Amino acid sequence: MTRHILILSGNLPGLITAYRLIPYGFRITILEPHHSLSPATSFRHPSESTEPEHPPPSLSLSAQTSPLLLHRFYHATWALFQELAFKHPSQLGQPVNLEFGTSGGHPLTLSKAYGISTLHPIIRLAGFRGLTWSDRWHLINFLEKKWEAYDSPNHHTDTLTVESWLISAQQSALARQRIWNPLCRLFLGCDVTQASLGYFLEVLSRFWLPGPDGPETLLAPPDMLDLLQQELRRVLLEKGVTFYPSSEITLIQADTERIQAIALANGERLKADIYASTLSPSELLRLLPERAPARFSCFSHLAHLQEASGTAVQLTLSDTLLPPRLILNSGVFDWVTSQAVPDADGPKTSVTGVTLSHSPSSLHTDEWLRETAWSHIKKLLNISPEQSLPSCEPPVTQSTYRFVPCLTGFRTFRPLPNTPIPNLFLAGPWTATPLPPCLESTVMSAYACARAVTEWVQASH
Repeated sequence: MTRHILILSGNLPGLITAYRLIPYGFRITILEPHHSLSPATSFRHPSESTEPEHPPPSLSLSAQTSPLLLHRFYHATWALFQELAFKHPSQLGQPVNLEFGTSGGHPLTLSKAYGISTLHPIIRLAGFRGLTWSDRWHLINFLEKKWEAYDSPNHHTDTLTVESWLISAQQSALARQRIWNPLCRLFLGCDVTQASLGYFLEVLSRFWLPGPDGPETLLAPPDMLDLLQQELRRVLLEKGVTFYPSSEITLIQADTERIQAIALANGERLKADIYASTLSPSELLRLLPERAPARFSCFSHLAHLQEASGTAVQLTLSDTLLPPRLILNSGVFDWVTSQAVPDADGPKTSVTGVTLSHSPSSLHTDEWLRETAWSHIKKLLNISPEQSLPSCEPPVTQSTYRFVPCLTGFRTFRPLPNTPIPNLFLAGPWTATPLPPCLESTVMSAYACARAVTEWVQASH
């Protein structure tokens, strides 16, 4: 008998999970919000308000207002692109170096590894002028001693803060503020005083130890995730996957043994043999039976995976072509990106500034945008002081930046794809992966969910 799998959201984790399950011959249905256009006639993904996952900084902005950061250590992501014949890597974005803002207004660059520096990262670290000679010497000395006399730490690194490690490495307060904290906010979404050391070291080692070829970071076009989801939907439809337009899910109905049905707001009850949830932690927690969090710790832990909100400001400069850049710790924003607008009539540059601190008024005022943000961006990107804000309408757009910060203890709360309810499985960037929530975690979690489903089916025969 063909097993029927119901995936509870047509978001990116849901689409990739379905894609990975196709070769195993399951009958697959994906729930979609009733207000989405039918995938038979349109492949446009649901709007941001219907996307339940809450990815980290490099993934969480609306596709209309933000570039996407693609790092070279996203191996599962690049492999998926190649498998789908989505786009050649050189077409997926523009290579950038990491730059760090300084009080003098001239950012310092962490350049790509070249030559012998690819063989030993300490050589590259020694040449980075963002750290003083004293900070570089202490850090190199600290790393060499750790490598030469490695022993297991007394505490799990996820319970330690990044700051504790930096203090052990005798990094100055200036280095922690200017270099390490911006890196931590970019990759983990929080300050060094709060962030998990385990995840920081994992990301840093993957970022810092590149191969000899190719850029480490690319700025992908703003519509890249839209196009990826469109391609996945096209493939899934060709393979016979059903996209079921539905009303809001109101409850996951379960008994002591398994999920029985999914209750919808319009009164429908949808049944399947297996259920895969790619909903956000808060949404899943709201829909589970009341007794589930009390009975199973993996569900009660979902309450600790809380999203945070910041603000993104995006503007388009007409008749201006700036090089692609990624500048951290710019002062007004946590980071600023610039990239050419593809397929535009004439030279255009898109500039995006992101702050992880949520504005008290949700969005900044027009006066702040003109007097503070625009003046800062002109100085940072070396734009002529005489140039005014773009005259197009709207000249500036803002959006809420949602992400899940990687705080200490984060690893403890991330659930595995298998749950204590045998026929319920989970996928999403917030589930257990080696990396913080990001695009790579999204792909890895979907693969892990599909693998868990197939192993459970094989074992239950």
